[in-house]
Amino acid sequence: MIASRARAQRAIPWLRAHGGSPQAVEQLVAERGVPLVEGSACTFLWCGEAEAVAVEHRVVGLPAPLPLHRMKRSDVWYATVELPRASRVEYRILIRRGDDIENTLDPLNPRQAIDPGGTKSVLHGDGYETPDWAVADPAVVPGELVETRVSSRHLKRDVRVTVYLPARMRRNDSLPLIVLHDGGDLLTYAGLATVLDNLMDRRVMADSVVALTHPGDRLVEYVVNPAHSRFLNSELVPMLEERLRLKATPASRILGGASLGAIATLAAAVAAPGFYGGLLLQSATFVYSVLHRVGDDPAMSRIIKFVNRLRGAPPFASERIVQTIGAFEPSADRNRAMAATLSAMAGELRVQETMDGHNWTSWRDGLHDAFGWLLPGDARIVYP
Repeated sequence: MIASRARAQRAIPWLRAHGGSPQAVEQLVAERGVPLVEGSACTFLWCGEAEAVAVEHRVVGLPAPLPLHRMKRSDVWYATVELPRASRVEYRILIRRGDDIENTLDPLNPRQAIDPGGTKSVLHGDGYETPDWAVADPAVVPGELVETRVSSRHLKRDVRVTVYLPARMRRNDSLPLIVLHDGGDLLTYAGLATVLDNLMDRRVMADSVVALTHPGDRLVEYVVNPAHSRFLNSELVPMLEERLRLKATPASRILGGASLGAIATLAAAVAAPGFYGGLLLQSATFVYSVLHRVGDDPAMSRIIKFVNRLRGAPPFASERIVQTIGAFEPSADRNRAMAATLSAMAGELRVQETMDGHNWTSWRDGLHDAFGWLLPGDARIVYP
């Protein structure tokens, strides 16, 4: 062990002073963790023989990929970037040796996130912590997940729907309904069941039945597809309200989705103005002709035409809309630019921005405030 005050000194100068030796790296990693976080300065670190090393990421504003620099007379590679407080970044390491490029997880960082695209390493910037309401609490009685199938005349298929029933639900209860797109991904990658258990147990949000839909082809059903909107508005919601004896009022209906699911949410709400009392739009795939020409991609063309129409003459959609944005995602500016249009489509709009990207953890982290405002429970929540 190297006798030092590594914690009290800036990491890279300290490491350079010790020649980037394996012992110094080992001590630094043990004391501080990797990536190295020193206020807003975050340093990626990799050790080994290579011709080039870089960080693969999706943070708008940073070089992509981000090249690492080799410390003289050592096997240490590093790059320091400035990130806002409470930032969270998913990344992988690219290592070039000859003609081969290896794409790997960060071997020095145990934090990982899994999504449909695979596993990534995760940087927690200064001030970011996994919310305690996203962690399973053994003292909380979990809700029940029930699988069902809905035969849809409009979609011409049997639609799988996972229904979350809250732990406190009783036979004669009359509860609100939340319908969310991409149910399987929400359960698998965002830990939604745990989030709902905790938020309802703490009475941050009202006890609610939550219907989680499972798509067929997202690039068909979610891209302003009238059949999908009719499935939600005239088949799924009426069926659930009849079978489960829900409140069946606009104020007690919430519809939400992320990315393309947010577009599907908005399209369904526009098709039935006021049917849903609240909408949750997370990192919506907003594209329009100011930035994108209508081209040969049928899916994007439908979205562009839809968004252009909304921007030209915003129709009423819902009393409340929550829009969440990941500050690091490529669509952040387009989402911010749509806020004025969404405000004109709602009685009230609330915009939430996280220092994160286009991923399920970012969307999970926005659920506390979103559900607490759309369907508040008994707990007192103070919003800015």
